[in-house]
Amino acid sequence: MKVLLLEDDYSLNKVITSFLRVKGFFVDTFSNGDEAVKQLLKAQYDLCVFDINVPCIDGHNVLEFIRKENIKTPVIMMSAMTDMQTIKRSYENGCDDYLKKPFDIEELFLRVEYVLKHILPVEKHLIGLGQGYFFDVDKQSLIKNEKEIELSIKEKLMLSLFVQNIGSTVSTQMLRDYVWNGEAVEAVSIRTIVHKLKSKLKSGMIINLRGIGYKLLPE
Repeated sequence: MKVLLLEDDYSLNKVITSFLRVKGFFVDTFSNGDEAVKQLLKAQYDLCVFDINVPCIDGHNVLEFIRKENIKTPVIMMSAMTDMQTIKRSYENGCDDYLKKPFDIEELFLRVEYVLKHILPVEKHLIGLGQGYFFDVDKQSLIKNEKEIELSIKEKLMLSLFVQNIGSTVSTQMLRDYVWNGEAVEAVSIRTIVHKLKSKLKSGMIINLRGIGYKLLPE
């Protein structure tokens, strides 16, 4: 799972980032709203965590902007401001949760877990992929016969995207947005990672849709 964190407090940014990465999340961090907006316009994330009082464009305006751009990524707002007007504005702008500072890092993680349940509609953390393979949502890992199969970071991101769209087409642009953060990566680079991922799964589980993208087929 990919998280975009917008927090200008260096120490808190480091604490949150380190904690989420230990939990298996891929985290991109930004300290001002302008950089966060630019990134969200070109890349895909599973969750955003925005502080409100940040430089350039504050968290409220970042949230309002991405919702107007029809970016539906779940957003957790966090702020030391506890007045009802600020909280109300956050929800009116389209946030999914509001966390008051100071907070325990475990509370943030609980809220992250709760919000992400809306991304993958499953109650258990292991998702069966067929042919004896499972994907561990919590650890972002591939398992066969109770043994973890080693994956690179890009392979984990790619498989996570396939699992989120299991049985449906994943376009090459979706892969660029999610795995390469919207960068203009060459098609051969995408094919290389797909090939490596295919080699770690049963033949035929990932199929190529020529000129369109790929599909992970359920059992």
